[in-house]
Amino acid sequence: MDGCPPADQILAALSHAVIAVDSGHLIARVNPAGEALFGTSAKHLVGRKIDQVLHFADPRLDAALTEAEISLTARGVMVSSDDRRLGIVDFDVHPLASDSGWRLISLSLMPQDGPILESETSDPSNLAIRAPDILSHEIKNPLAAIRGAAQLLDRQLDESQKPLTQMITAEVERVVNLLNRMQTLSSNQPARTRPVNIHTLIDRARRSTEAATGQAVKIRDKFDPSLPDALIDPDAMMQVLTNLLANAVDATRHLPDPEIRIVTRYSFGASLSAQSVNAAVRLPIQIMVCDNGPGVPAELEREIFSPFVSTKKEGQGLGLALVKKLMRDMNGRIRYDRENHNEMSRFTLFLPVAPKN
Repeated sequence: MDGCPPADQILAALSHAVIAVDSGHLIARVNPAGEALFGTSAKHLVGRKIDQVLHFADPRLDAALTEAEISLTARGVMVSSDDRRLGIVDFDVHPLASDSGWRLISLSLMPQDGPILESETSDPSNLAIRAPDILSHEIKNPLAAIRGAAQLLDRQLDESQKPLTQMITAEVERVVNLLNRMQTLSSNQPARTRPVNIHTLIDRARRSTEAATGQAVKIRDKFDPSLPDALIDPDAMMQVLTNLLANAVDATRHLPDPEIRIVTRYSFGASLSAQSVNAAVRLPIQIMVCDNGPGVPAELEREIFSPFVSTKKEGQGLGLALVKKLMRDMNGRIRYDRENHNEMSRFTLFLPVAPKN
C-alpha cells in the first residue's frame, strides 16, 4: 500500500517489546522498547536462542518459546533474562503465516506490578496522607543536612567553606517550600514543572546527604552527560532524591563496606501511562539510586509504595508513599527491583523529556 511506513518504523513506534524469532529459534530483531526492557542493545540479543534469553516462572511458557507453530497468550506472568528479573508482563507469541517457523513475541510490562512498578490502581485515598505525619517525617532529612553543614562550619569557618553557608540557605528555602506543599498534599494540583538539568539536582542532593552524615558516606555517581533536560518540578524532585538517598544511607549504615551509587541514562523506547493525559507518554530519562543494603523483604515488595508500610523498626512508612505521589504529580514513575548480579537494591525514576523550544 502506498504511503505505508516501513516495518522498522512501525516496530520502533510500539511502546511494548517485540522480538522476531527465526525458524532456528534465534532472535532476529528487537525493537527499541525491547532494548529498554532488557537493558541492553539489540546487537547483544540478536543471534541468541530465545529460550536462553527469556525465562518464565511457568515452565509451560518456557517450553512454548521453542514451539514453532504455537500461538499463545498469557497475562500477568513473571519473566526474567540472564538471571535478572524483568517484571510481570503480558506475553504473546504468534507464528508468521508468510514465513514458516518465524514468530513474533510481544512483552508488555504491566504497570500494576507491585514489586517492580508502583501501582497504577492504588486507592486514591491512599494519596491523602495526613499532613502532620508527613511533616514530622520529611523535615528530618533537610534538618539533618543543615545540622551536618553547621557542624562542619563550626570547626573552621573560612572562605573555602562559603559553599556550606549557601547550602544552609538553600535547605532552609526548601523546607519552606516543603511546608507549603504538605498543606495541599491530598489535592490533585498539577506540579510546577519546567526544564531542569537533573545532574545539577542530583549533585545537590548528594552533597546534602554526605553533609548530613558528616562526610562518613560517599555516594558514587555514573552520569550520562548527553541527557536532555527533564520536565520536572525541581523542588519535588529534590525531595524525591534526598528521600531515596536517606533510605540508602539507613540501609547501609552498619555494613563494613557500604556502597551507594546514582546512575543516569537515556532509555530509547521506554514509555508508561502518564497521569494527566489519556495516551502513553515517553519517559526515557532514568535515574537509578542503588545500594548494597539488605533490600525490601519479599513480603513487603508489593506494598512498599503504600502509606504506613516500612522496613525500618522506627519508620512511619510515609517516605516512599510521598515519593510516589510526587513522581505521579510530575507525570513520572518509580519502580523497585533488586539486581541479582551484584545484589544491589535499586529504585528507578522514569522522567519525561522537556520539549524543545
